[in-house]
Amino acid sequence: MPTRMIRSFQGLLLLGLSIFFAAKAANGQLTWYINARFVPLTIFGIVFLAVLAQTVFTDIRRSRKQEQEDHDHDHHHEHEHAPASGNLWVMLVPLAIGILIPARPLDSAAFSTKGFSTSAPLISSDSSARIFETESEERNILDWLKLFNFEEDVTQFVGQSASVVGFVYFNDDLEADQFYVSRFVVSCCAADGFAIAMPVQWGEALTLEQDSWVLVKGSIESITLDGNRVPMIVAESVQSVPAPDQPYLFP
Repeated sequence: MPTRMIRSFQGLLLLGLSIFFAAKAANGQLTWYINARFVPLTIFGIVFLAVLAQTVFTDIRRSRKQEQEDHDHDHHHEHEHAPASGNLWVMLVPLAIGILIPARPLDSAAFSTKGFSTSAPLISSDSSARIFETESEERNILDWLKLFNFEEDVTQFVGQSASVVGFVYFNDDLEADQFYVSRFVVSCCAADGFAIAMPVQWGEALTLEQDSWVLVKGSIESITLDGNRVPMIVAESVQSVPAPDQPYLFP
């Protein structure tokens, strides 16, 4: 493949990657792939890719101008070897996958490979102190699991009001009038995301659809699952809601 063609391909690929990631950042889908704290670093990468693409195109234009000025250019470079192009196809694969496969956040389909947890291993005394200062109805699923995992006396939480948003997941270890309200927790990127879930008791549980997003309001009870104390919401209402703009929770 001619050198100039390979260089053009490099420039277009770098520009395409920059535009692709910039579009994800603009429409809010970037945090479907990575933790929000890495967004500034990713934006820097987007700018860097755009600068590299501009550098490649500038080099191509300079080379074309030199050819016009140097009548011996073709003879002088007749034995030059074109740069290797194999790695370009490797870079093209993720771009093609990102364009061809619609973006969507993790859902219950990932439970079969990743599993899910009703406890929260990512705890610290600092985070527990912060959660205590938070009104009970403002705590999310991760907050409740942290409290039950960190505190010895969970009876203090029994009867407190809860209001959490998550997607529905049905599992055989629950009763017919129960389901899990679930979210994925992402530490770094979607590849390391793991699912957490709180059981919910509601008389109309069977009317819900798997993966549908709901707002669950009710009171907290303590139950034992697989030998662990976990919070369960005795629901007073379960309302269908749109999927949140940010479907993941971050520890």
